[in-house]
Amino acid sequence: MKTHKLKSLLFVLLIGVIALAACSASAKPTVKFTPISGQISAGQEIAFQVTASDSGKGIVRVEFLVDNAAAGDAKIDPPQKSIALPFKWMAVAGQHTVSARAYSADNATSDPDTMVVVASGAPAPAPTVAPTGAPTAAPTVVVPTAGPGPCANNAAFIADVTVPDGTPFQPNQQFNKIWRVQNVGSCTWNPKYQLASVGGERMTNLTQVAVPSNIAPGQTADLLIALTAPAAGGVHAGQWQLHDENGAFFGPVLVAKINTIVPVPPPQAAITSPGANFSFAAGADVYITFQGVGNTELSSVALFINNTQVSKATSRSATRTITGSFKWQPGVGSYTLYAIATDIQGQATTSGKITGMITQPQPQCQLAVNFRADSYNINVGQSTVLRWDVECANAVYLNGQGVTGHEARSVAPNVTTAYTLRSIKKDGSPDDRTITITVNQPAPTAVPPTPVPQRRNINGIWRSGDYSVELTEALGCSSAECGIAGRMVHQVGTTTPQITDVSGTFHVYTGAVSWATHLLGGQSFSGSVNASSNQMCGNLTNVGNICFSK
Repeated sequence: MKTHKLKSLLFVLLIGVIALAACSASAKPTVKFTPISGQISAGQEIAFQVTASDSGKGIVRVEFLVDNAAAGDAKIDPPQKSIALPFKWMAVAGQHTVSARAYSADNATSDPDTMVVVASGAPAPAPTVAPTGAPTAAPTVVVPTAGPGPCANNAAFIADVTVPDGTPFQPNQQFNKIWRVQNVGSCTWNPKYQLASVGGERMTNLTQVAVPSNIAPGQTADLLIALTAPAAGGVHAGQWQLHDENGAFFGPVLVAKINTIVPVPPPQAAITSPGANFSFAAGADVYITFQGVGNTELSSVALFINNTQVSKATSRSATRTITGSFKWQPGVGSYTLYAIATDIQGQATTSGKITGMITQPQPQCQLAVNFRADSYNINVGQSTVLRWDVECANAVYLNGQGVTGHEARSVAPNVTTAYTLRSIKKDGSPDDRTITITVNQPAPTAVPPTPVPQRRNINGIWRSGDYSVELTEALGCSSAECGIAGRMVHQVGTTTPQITDVSGTFHVYTGAVSWATHLLGGQSFSGSVNASSNQMCGNLTNVGNICFSK
């Protein structure tokens, strides 16, 4: 039994591998030459335009061959779904076969695209090369001289005039990217030449911009495009390339590569207890709680009393919330409390300041109550926190339930509710403090109006085949059901028509209608008029089901 199950499992895995191989084999990249025109002479430099595409992970390499011998190779990093590349070849007299093949990041190879090229005449003499002097910082680019045949387009990258790769920007920050390129072909660029987006993130609504002016061979041009940094943080890159007035791409792929830096808001700090305007007797223990909440990990939150740090809370693990507590035994005087929260990026924020008094203790214990809420006005479904600090009491109750003297409690009432904190003094008498939490109720849902029924119209001439009926509603009828009168005409072919008066009733809202002819042994009809008042269907004696149209 186990052997049988193992064989079945191996068979299923084999079928899966074959299916995956079939899927992979079908996902080939494609490559295509742009046709060239005009006579080709030996010694002439020919620029071939190759477009490669891949629906998978993208093109990583394009190979160019002449007579099955490697004549050029372009590596693409990062991989591109679609890219246009120029390849150059110095023509040799005779007939030649040029071909291109594309390779994808999925290790798939395209079928080759081939083109037959015939070059006539003897090779042109080699150009004279001037002696080189001392090296310079700028690259030296040899510009071909236009010959008798068609000119060739090419460009060389010179420099990033603005925004070098990796320049940091704020989200949605606008900037101008300028590339300096040189015309190293033999064609003069005109404003019909375009710098077009060929991959990556455009960072603009434009798909292409025109070359600024006529650029002759050997001249340089500054290509500018206004871009906007994406809102998402991280590295963003867009690829751009020149194409001529016929849409043929040439020259290097120019890259705009930036780094969007999303700023992290600073942390928040707060004194959660005691509340504002606190008052305690000297000698009593006062418990202070302070807290920091960060938009990234916190490193610490510190407590200050009268501008002196008295406590600092940290965490051994990564956290965005740190809460600290401090037992304080102050002397008589006025005090200001605040906290400072610091995150791991070094951003620090100071809380609001809490002020209060420490008074001289009385000979007898005096009750001190501080009863408050974080919010006194909330919406249905929201909550708020009740907080209280009670000193010198025998017992404390919140709405009749026993509680401690220093506590906080979250409440979420659905209606406006009053909360009473009762403190029992040392002499046994009560002290009540009440706060009210107002709950805003949602607006009532509007009741849609009752639709008004549509009144139907029976007046007019109704026809069906050999029959026609002319009906009129009773003049001035104000009720739902009205009387009708008229006549019916029945004519078969060219025979003399039979005409007879009819009368009946009609419900102007439901459309129910019935009428009968006045002839002895005549006909009667029962049916209804539709909501559009253009069709009346029912049963006509001696005929059966029939529909009249108006």
